[in-house]
Amino acid sequence: MSLKFRIPAGEKLVINGAVITNTGSKAMHFSLENDAAVMRERDILLPDDVKTPLQQIYLFVQLMYIEPQNHESHYKSFQDAAQVAFLSTLDEGVRGFIFDIVGLIGEKNYYTALKKLQKEMKKDA
Repeated sequence: MSLKFRIPAGEKLVINGAVITNTGSKAMHFSLENDAAVMRERDILLPDDVKTPLQQIYLFVQLMYIEPQNHESHYKSFQDAAQVAFLSTLDEGVRGFIFDIVGLIGEKNYYTALKKLQKEMKKDA
């Protein structure tokens, strides 16, 4: 089953690490027919925008997802970020959440981890 996208004019999209920009003046429509790592511009967190431990975790999960060729280095950075986030709180709910994210990464389920992190970060905003 294909995944359908509508990309507004000027918006960027990352597919398997390649950045695609809709340079047209109208929305672009396309469908993705096979498995690929896809992130819309609005879901991408830039390093300069990281302000919280959960955002740091998100950044490295995002990088593992869209840059699998650099998995080893991103995974090490993710582990460090998860440890810092875990140790920076005494809230058992947050600690449990971080533990769940680590489990998803162990399963290489980056997409679900990103979605859960997005939802949690919205609560803190």
